Amino acid sequence: MVAPLVSIGVPVYNGARSIRQALDHLLAQTYTHLELVICDNASTDDTGTICQEYAARDARVRYYRNPTNVGLINNFRLAVERSTGPYFTWAAVDDRKLPTAVEACVRALQAQPAAVMVHGTVLVQSPGRDDLVPFPNAVDLAMPDPAARIRAFTAGITHNAIFYAGLYCLEALRQVHLGDGLGHDYLLCLQMCLLGPVAYTPTPTVIYAERRPRPNDNPMYTPLPITLGNLLCTGRLQRRKCWMVLLRGCYELARLQRVPWPERRRGIWAHVTTFCQRYHNRLAREVIFQGCEPLAWLSLCIWRLAQRWTLTAALARKAHTRLTLRHNA
Repeated sequence: MVAPLVSIGVPVYNGARSIRQALDHLLAQTYTHLELVICDNASTDDTGTICQEYAARDARVRYYRNPTNVGLINNFRLAVERSTGPYFTWAAVDDRKLPTAVEACVRALQAQPAAVMVHGTVLVQSPGRDDLVPFPNAVDLAMPDPAARIRAFTAGITHNAIFYAGLYCLEALRQVHLGDGLGHDYLLCLQMCLLGPVAYTPTPTVIYAERRPRPNDNPMYTPLPITLGNLLCTGRLQRRKCWMVLLRGCYELARLQRVPWPERRRGIWAHVTTFCQRYHNRLAREVIFQGCEPLAWLSLCIWRLAQRWTLTAALARKAHTRLTLRHNA
């Protein structure tokens, strides 16, 4: 039996510091029938030189350079478009694929021919820490009922790196939409759950480089207390992510034409009811944060205006320090 080709999309922009390590881990996979599709988003550092070096050394590496920067999500899409294997996965240059990751995922997909995707355990590495925090994401998504899969996904997934830990059937992946809003990784996997069963392997598949000091234990975010400092200074993530994911999820599920409308309707209902049940506290907090957004915008304008004069800048910094200390306390 001929081993299926696995395409690994590597979107990158100015990744010279980490691209060598990422490519070395990918080429060291125990599953060797691979193609690495590097999509360079018009990098201005040595990324291109390094990638061309790898392409000249290993025929499995294919290097593409965009003439201009097309944006993060469009570059991810280009990696899918330029791939040729029946199976596909993304690999970020900050992350590391475990040596047996691809082999374990291919084995799991072959064991469940109806599956459109497989995922495994995520190991999270936070800044300044050497230990790896495991997120198994061990949720049964293999049942035949699409609504049941969506309920299980929404209720059980604990880390969004399932997006990078997954190996996708390329034909199915091309049926779904990778958006550019908040929660795009979560929403893509949600669509895959509607499209077909999702297999699972307990084998760790990716070491995910977390940007925060402490990883979240849910795919949304750590909730913030409602304080004056948070109401004035909190960014868009805590102001609207849950509502965006809830509403955008309904839209993405509704537009998946390959799935019959009755199944889409049931999937949307499962998404809404389960999401509201799990994240009702965050949804309620976001209403309050959104209501105070004009005040936050006004405070930002005052802050910028205050920086023009020495006296007002000093007063503004003092007020900001007090709010920060109160928040940290």
